[in-house]
Amino acid sequence: MSDSDIMEKANAVLEQENAAAEKYLIFSILGKHYTFPSQYISEIALFDTVYPIPLVPAYVLGIINRYSVPYVLFDIGLFLLKTPTPRGKVLVFKDGIDRIAFLIDDVADIADVPPEKIFAVERSAEEGDLAELVVASFKWNDDDIFVLDIERLLRSVESETAG
Repeated sequence: MSDSDIMEKANAVLEQENAAAEKYLIFSILGKHYTFPSQYISEIALFDTVYPIPLVPAYVLGIINRYSVPYVLFDIGLFLLKTPTPRGKVLVFKDGIDRIAFLIDDVADIADVPPEKIFAVERSAEEGDLAELVVASFKWNDDDIFVLDIERLLRSVESETAG
């Protein structure tokens, strides 16, 4: 399946809703799989032109233009794991979340996950630890997929850029 076929499938599924099981977009950052509920995601796009912003942290790559709407692009690998993410794809969040986008390696799949298959994750005691941003996990293709807390992630980015 080509990249454009996967992105078309992902974008089409993001527009659908299923009450029995929540849809999760599984993506990779630096080779590890993470996810958000698909309800937060507007689209997946190929990495394209970024307009730099002066005087921001290195993980804020700049502004991207999506249909004449500006989105701030974050290198989430650099922010979370202190390693730059390869410039592969961009995960664009819905305007209701914020006008932000994350640089990711690639999209792996979209999974329908019933609530009983999702396991809560205990939070770490250390602030700034990646585990602080993980709220749950589930098994997918014999791999543990970590569900990231989008609100906590945004608050963490805001506190880093404000201070």
